[in-house]
Amino acid sequence: MHPQDFIRRLSQYAKRHGFRATMSRIVVSVKRIRTGRWNILFVCDLATCKPPVLDDPNHAKMERKKTEDELSGQDLLQITSAWNPKIARRQLSERFAQGASLWLFKLDDKLAAYGWTIIGRTVEPHFISLGINDAHLFDFFVFPEYRGQRINPSLVNHILTKLASEMRNRAFIEAAQWNTAQLCSLNKTPFRPFGRASKYSIFGKTLVIWRNKDFKAA
Repeated sequence: MHPQDFIRRLSQYAKRHGFRATMSRIVVSVKRIRTGRWNILFVCDLATCKPPVLDDPNHAKMERKKTEDELSGQDLLQITSAWNPKIARRQLSERFAQGASLWLFKLDDKLAAYGWTIIGRTVEPHFISLGINDAHLFDFFVFPEYRGQRINPSLVNHILTKLASEMRNRAFIEAAQWNTAQLCSLNKTPFRPFGRASKYSIFGKTLVIWRNKDFKAA
């Protein structure tokens, strides 16, 4: 990225989220450079897992949306305005079209966080192949003003409980090695790590490089 483009994007982010959130983003960017493209992969056996009961904040509720039409105008605006509105809107439509579900975590009827799930597949080439009744959890986001309140693990655990009630087999999720906040959050869920991997796209094919893999896909 050209330095001027980086500065412009950083300035836009600062105007939207404030100085403190911007400094945190800079720290995360440095971690990403240092740790590269490695991801920690996690699995949860939904037949046996028991999500811990966390003390959700008062007036917390979760909503599941399966189509874009189910989203309120305010929720849609907040989600698409979190980064690049044009790309976010297209991505959101594409994911619903593929059968993904969007899960919203709200406090006092205000959107605090969201995450996605899809059954039997992934929206992009992945590290492993999923079974037809497996679930993939991806792209979780907690808005800056709500961070530090254990919202992300609460959202993940609610989703796992719901997926287990639907008799799904396994759930998978991954977190970048640099994302210490997400890794710490997943420690408060039934997810357990089974490997570290990095993937690359070469001539239209996905190449996965493994380290410490301890799992066999179905």
